[in-house]
Amino acid sequence: MAGLPDGTYLIVNGAQHGVAGFGLGGDPNYNAVLYDPTQPLNSRMSIMANTTVARLYHSEAIVLVDGRVMISGSDPTGDYDQPAGEWPEEYRVEVFTPPYLLNGLTRPSFTIANTDWEYNEAITVTVNIPSGNMAGVKFSMLGSVVSTHGNAMGQRTIFPAFTCAGNTCVITTPPDAHRAPPGWFMLFVLDGPTPAVGKFIRIGKDPANIGNWPEGIPAFAPLPGV
Repeated sequence: MAGLPDGTYLIVNGAQHGVAGFGLGGDPNYNAVLYDPTQPLNSRMSIMANTTVARLYHSEAIVLVDGRVMISGSDPTGDYDQPAGEWPEEYRVEVFTPPYLLNGLTRPSFTIANTDWEYNEAITVTVNIPSGNMAGVKFSMLGSVVSTHGNAMGQRTIFPAFTCAGNTCVITTPPDAHRAPPGWFMLFVLDGPTPAVGKFIRIGKDPANIGNWPEGIPAFAPLPGV
């Protein structure tokens, strides 16, 4: 499952029965499913495109900064009543394009000078909104995480508060580390359903003082130190 810039979630890969592990799952799921928490109950799941590639144990879905999703992986496995290896280790990589990039609308764009944020800080962003509808503008922050075993434990979608005057917007950054743990996020501006190509920002500065590690330690090369 991968959180997308518009607040929806893409669910892909996996087996329709069995359990995680080598040779313990079968009947691959080829459907991509989109979950939209804003829709009424019992209407939140939509079946998207299919793939022809079986992706079971150790498969991944990673959101790219352009709003697409990279689909990869799958260790060798077989159905519970078939020899392991029915579906070999998968090295092909696919890209899923969500509906918000297939609607023919022009992407918005934005520029930002400060990408190293404190908590509860005012950040100025200049936006270009092709529709001209500033009422439909919103910002989102996606945790920039590493996915493993099908899980991205730090994954989160945050819609920060903001105000706009003309094409200048001021984002109020999240108030504390409970809402946004220190680290890297992808920042997007959306024009209605359509996201801009995102930009990486860091919030919480450098609590581990990684930038202050000393020089001359081979294990940390090529970090320059201070």
